[in-house]
Amino acid sequence: MFPIDKRLVHVVMYPAPDVIPELLFAIDDVPMALWNSHTGLYELAEEITPYLEKHGARPWDFIWSMERHFSEPYGPLPKARQTFMAGIPDMFVGPSNASPSEAGSRLLEEGVISEMTGMNLRRQADLEVKAGPYQFDAGDDKPDEFVFWLNKLMFAHGECMMPYFGEKAKGHKSMFSAIDEWSMANSPDAATRLRMSNFTAEEFKHTYQFFHLYHEFDTELPVRIYEHEREVFRAYESMKSEPTWIDRSINNMMSDRFGVYQGFEWVQSSYTPLARVSLKVVKDERGHSNMGYLNVRAALERSPESRAKANERITNYWYPYFMAAFGADDSRNNRAWREWGLKQHTNPELREAYHSEMIQVLESLDLDVPDYEASVSRGVELATAARAKQ
Repeated sequence: MFPIDKRLVHVVMYPAPDVIPELLFAIDDVPMALWNSHTGLYELAEEITPYLEKHGARPWDFIWSMERHFSEPYGPLPKARQTFMAGIPDMFVGPSNASPSEAGSRLLEEGVISEMTGMNLRRQADLEVKAGPYQFDAGDDKPDEFVFWLNKLMFAHGECMMPYFGEKAKGHKSMFSAIDEWSMANSPDAATRLRMSNFTAEEFKHTYQFFHLYHEFDTELPVRIYEHEREVFRAYESMKSEPTWIDRSINNMMSDRFGVYQGFEWVQSSYTPLARVSLKVVKDERGHSNMGYLNVRAALERSPESRAKANERITNYWYPYFMAAFGADDSRNNRAWREWGLKQHTNPELREAYHSEMIQVLESLDLDVPDYEASVSRGVELATAARAKQ
């Protein structure tokens, strides 16, 4: 019997930002006996290919969609093989060379964080780690230096819902509301608009999850982060995407993939509430980047002439932008975050892994792969200009 109930697939996939309705129409037609006649995903995909093709769906899309939602650690399927569309980047899984803290070991033994057992606990070669994975919970006493660097991490990488409610909310709105409205209005077809609607809903879910995380840590923190983000966002707005569908899609494909790598850094965090929410959020971020991928793929298929523009924007703007976004090679912040168990990898390690995955993404779309060193250099220029406007 196949380990995933066919009826569950609809429940899980339809609300996702990378939903492909044609897949679900095809799955509807697959007899339950045929669905359950296989135990392996790839064999099932081959068997139901006629049903997929009847509805204009692609077997490869079926495979990565199933792996994205149901491969370990999120479900009973084995580790995802379509790694740039599903699953956990290899740098975050595999044999560990370090041990969790005493508190972390207890949580693992009790099964509270059992979904994290396959993650790679990494010993730092260049520094002494002062806090192990899952060492501090929200109500625990924490060293002042740890609190300082955790607070700085939240300001640097976090996201927060609009923290004003009732009468206080008047005059405030989501910073991304204009972008969301533009995307909904300019969606080229019904399936894309469904994905954009699901994407917006999932982003609101994330902002609530982080609002709760921040509020539990410090009741005033959500307001402080929100006001800080409003200032940063003004600078970001001056450098944001061009008002074209292909550019918006490239942004999603790359920015949310960046979020995957940043989020997985926190899954072994020494601050347990951050670790627990991160494993959930990064699964969604995979879906967000997949939405961008699907939108780019569809745009290139609709308008082959858009390929030149896509290559130009990726090479000259988006690739450099995200290469620089990982931070400086000798970042003092990164070193301190690793010392306190709030991150696992150096900025160059993350940047190089992201680049390796993006090679697969771009080659699958028959797009140019920008030069790594030139992109990093150009990205530093863009980042310097952005800081000057803050």
